[in-house]
Amino acid sequence: MKWLGLIFILLSSVIVAGEELEIELSSGSTISIDTYVSGGDTLFLYLPSERGFGKGHVPTAQQLALDGYDVWVADLHSSYMIPTYRSSIDRFNIDDLIELVDFAKNKSFKKIFFLTSGRGAQLALEVAYQWQLNNPKSDLLRGHILHSPHLIDGKPDLGRIAKYIDVAKYSNLPIYMLLPQFGTKYFHGEEIAKQLERGGSSVFIHRFKEVHGGFHRRDVKDLTKIDVKAKDSLSEVYIRAVRLMNTVSISEPLTANKNIQNSSKVIFSEPVLRPYQGKQNIQLTLNTFDDKLMDISKYKGRVILLNFWASWCRPCVKEIPSLVRLQQQFDQDDFNIITINVGESKEQIVEFMKKVKLELPIMLDADGQAVKDWGVYAYPSSLVLDRKGVIRYAYLGALEWDSQSIINTIKGLL
Repeated sequence: MKWLGLIFILLSSVIVAGEELEIELSSGSTISIDTYVSGGDTLFLYLPSERGFGKGHVPTAQQLALDGYDVWVADLHSSYMIPTYRSSIDRFNIDDLIELVDFAKNKSFKKIFFLTSGRGAQLALEVAYQWQLNNPKSDLLRGHILHSPHLIDGKPDLGRIAKYIDVAKYSNLPIYMLLPQFGTKYFHGEEIAKQLERGGSSVFIHRFKEVHGGFHRRDVKDLTKIDVKAKDSLSEVYIRAVRLMNTVSISEPLTANKNIQNSSKVIFSEPVLRPYQGKQNIQLTLNTFDDKLMDISKYKGRVILLNFWASWCRPCVKEIPSLVRLQQQFDQDDFNIITINVGESKEQIVEFMKKVKLELPIMLDADGQAVKDWGVYAYPSSLVLDRKGVIRYAYLGALEWDSQSIINTIKGLL
């Protein structure tokens, strides 16, 4: 029996060892692939997010190989010698990746599922769509598994419905979305699904309660116990997703626009408040941290700064001290900062406030409805309302709120 156990361990190590495969392409580029080989006929083609990979995916890839699914991890950032940053996805060669799919096909795989996260979803959808146009009779590509897909074109304006990249509207493959609660896409799942369904995709949403964004790619030491449990379940979740997507009939891809360009370019705005151009007269009535019902209409006659935040959002935490200092610059009869915590429990906020001093009113957007009503797609997001309740300025991202330029802007509204 000891020998049988040893043989099993040795065989397992052969199956799951990530071996590097160098694929030379007709463009002259070489793509490095970490392969986890099972000998099956189904391949997970794992494309990077804008943040690259790290090592967090390795245990999941190993388990998938043990369960009979091959995994190819395409290290595109290293292959193209491109650093990881928000718009790095735009620099990858789509034709190279189409050729990569051809290479996988020639390896006798019968089914390929794309696996990625964040802005990597833009890349996966584009590659799949263009490959299908080149191979209209093939059923090789069977679906996408997308962690918190970022499909917004450019930087969204607060108060407006986001514009999505064109290829999101032309996707026809089934899509399985995984959305952790402590991530910016959690409350926008249905909105993303509607965009993807326009091209014929069947979309399934899997939500992870009390799980942090990026849990699937992070090392275990950086995760909470609930994150680790979710991460440990991923191979099983992926396999269930594959079985589900295999039952879906795939429609023909739309061909009205064969040269869809991924126009998503990240625009870094200047660190000043921008004039607001979204919808007005938005209601906001929520429970507060001290269990009272608050309606911001009671603040009419004062200038208000609304700040949407979460404790897991590092930029949110970073800007809190400057928000407190900004409030101290003004009389509360004239100016008030109201913070809106998104999706966290009172207990979680209590624990957070043991570490970070937040001496500002806190409203609780537990179900994300305010996020949807106010057109918030990322955190922190802030809006400034004048004395009449008109939204005058907005800012997406963290700021030093007590800078002189912002103080002057607030004074101009008083």
